[in-house]
Amino acid sequence: MVNTLDQFKKIRDNINHVINIDLTKKSLIFLGLFLAILSIFLISTAPQRYDISVGDVAVEDIYAPSDLVDKTATEIKIRTAEEAVQAVYNLDRTVQIDIQKKIDTFFALLTETRSKIDLDESQKTQIMGQQSNIGLDQVDYNTLIKAEAEELNKLKDKILYITNQLLNENIEEAKLNDRREAIKEFFNNLPDDSQLNKLGSDIAIIILRPNMFYDEEATRNQREEARKNVEQVIIKKDSKIITKGQEVTAHQISLLEAFGLLDNGKSNSRTFRLYVGYSLSIFAGIFILALYCYLFAKKQWENNNELFLIGLIIVLSLIAAVGAKSISVYLILLPAFSMVISIMIQPKIAILTNIITAIFISMITGLNATVLVAMLIAGIAGALLVHKTHHRGTIVLAGLVVSVLSVMIIFSFSLVYNSDTRIMLTNAIFGFVGGILSAVLTIGTLPFLEATFDIITPIKLLELSNPNQPLLRRLLIEAPGTYYHSILVGNLAEAAAEEIGANSLLCRIGAYYHDIGKLKRPYFFKENQITKDNPHNKITPNLSTLIITSHVKDGIDLATKNKLPSSVINIIREHHGNTLVAYFYHKALNSEIAEAVTEDKFRYNFSRPQSKEAAIVMLADSVEAYIRSLIEPTKHQVEQGVKKIIKEKLQDDQLDESDLTLKDLDEVVKAFVKVLAGIFHDRIEYPENLKDI
Repeated sequence: MVNTLDQFKKIRDNINHVINIDLTKKSLIFLGLFLAILSIFLISTAPQRYDISVGDVAVEDIYAPSDLVDKTATEIKIRTAEEAVQAVYNLDRTVQIDIQKKIDTFFALLTETRSKIDLDESQKTQIMGQQSNIGLDQVDYNTLIKAEAEELNKLKDKILYITNQLLNENIEEAKLNDRREAIKEFFNNLPDDSQLNKLGSDIAIIILRPNMFYDEEATRNQREEARKNVEQVIIKKDSKIITKGQEVTAHQISLLEAFGLLDNGKSNSRTFRLYVGYSLSIFAGIFILALYCYLFAKKQWENNNELFLIGLIIVLSLIAAVGAKSISVYLILLPAFSMVISIMIQPKIAILTNIITAIFISMITGLNATVLVAMLIAGIAGALLVHKTHHRGTIVLAGLVVSVLSVMIIFSFSLVYNSDTRIMLTNAIFGFVGGILSAVLTIGTLPFLEATFDIITPIKLLELSNPNQPLLRRLLIEAPGTYYHSILVGNLAEAAAEEIGANSLLCRIGAYYHDIGKLKRPYFFKENQITKDNPHNKITPNLSTLIITSHVKDGIDLATKNKLPSSVINIIREHHGNTLVAYFYHKALNSEIAEAVTEDKFRYNFSRPQSKEAAIVMLADSVEAYIRSLIEPTKHQVEQGVKKIIKEKLQDDQLDESDLTLKDLDEVVKAFVKVLAGIFHDRIEYPENLKDI
């Protein structure tokens, strides 16, 4: 029990170790990609800095590296707008009514006091001083007491007239003194210059008060609205900040500092924010790519070579974009990189990578919408057109389509935005050339990338299917039986793979090469024995088993020596798994040394199929060998034989690691039977007595 527990812990630790190594590799790949892209961003967008001060004479023109809000100019514009807003005053209509009542009350009191015949003038004057709401002195009240009633009525009318006149024009606190001067002028200009007119002026001045009052909240709201309506002063990208020979102003220095162009030894907040923004954008793009691979592209996620290739292509795309921009933005060969990923990895990943890379390129080069849309559409079209391409001619055709689409987009946007015709035609030429160059670059880089990253493409697989390939040529000459067996296995495997959505071309090519190890000792294998002389009859079952099983190792060695892709080598390695060499095992059991026979010594010592393709080749190999052993098989015999072989492989656990489902196996059976039925036509089974006729 203790030993079992220790073994379990050891297995668990080994698994964790492998997982940690794999996660570490993936982390390093994505971290390296992040740092590489960020470096390109920083190098390509880092602005030149200038050692310049206020009052210096500029030795060169300096241009804005990007759009920027001119805070100083904007603030001046805001202050001007606020100052243009006049203070808000509200009219208080009760003031005029109160003033009129006050005048009426004063003259009513004066009339009443004057009418008291039992009082003398001094007493009347004293009453007016005590009860009047107008602050006149005793002399003035005495003058009013002595005046004629008609004169007092006229005086009242004059006071009412001038106060109403002025109040109708609205009086603010700040303008009150001006209005009092107007009262004085009014009474001074009257034709009858008398003491009463002077008193009328004094009374009107005393009574008059403002009827317009400052509304602080309304004024503040209007100024705030004016502030909001002010458009920011934006310095556009590539506009001139400083002219050569011009004396540099403090405002220009502040602009240089805001742009991060001033070499003053201080860190610049704009530059810092720019780099943080770049980092966040890059992280988001890489995260989306990694998440997609993890969720929807497990095969690619588990292959670090393919992840590294994707990252490398993104980096190369950005470098190429920075270089091509100096000539023409339409020479950015993003479709080439998109086509490479589509051919070597997967079209969906190619499309996602194209979108992310196009956005990155736009950020680096500050491109307009036309170029961004052109890159997106051209890249996506390229990825779709070369999907499962088997010929280089398809890549050339894809390049032409990309060229035409680029030209169409350029014409479309140019017509919409009324661009200059000469510029439109120039851009169209560059766009067309860019598509052609993308095809050329794709064709040129595929062999190098295939060899470097050990990723097989349909084009490479087709090249390997050429009968003039050295190994296939040797098979045909040195082991013709194995050659024709391999061709038939290839047909079976390809048909089955197509039915279940596996890589049918890889299955066919893997089948072509799966038995190349038999070249070392071809005549030890039944299909190559022309005569009835079988060399196995002269050796022990153990040695026969050793020779038979060694063809897998010999095949791996030959494949490695001839630089076959690893995916093909894996099929060679796994096409027998750890199956039992049943014939020689049973032969050994029937021998004199049966007691010493163990099954392990008669099994292939290789890993079981790890992929659907390897499993299909294993099944096709066994099925072809079994059916070939039958004499004039019928369709029914073929079908039963296929099912028997697959059942045996299942029971022997050979398919456990291949991801083949029971549904897949049903489809494989149908595909095998269909192909074999075309080879071994149904034959009529005659009665025994008719066979002798």
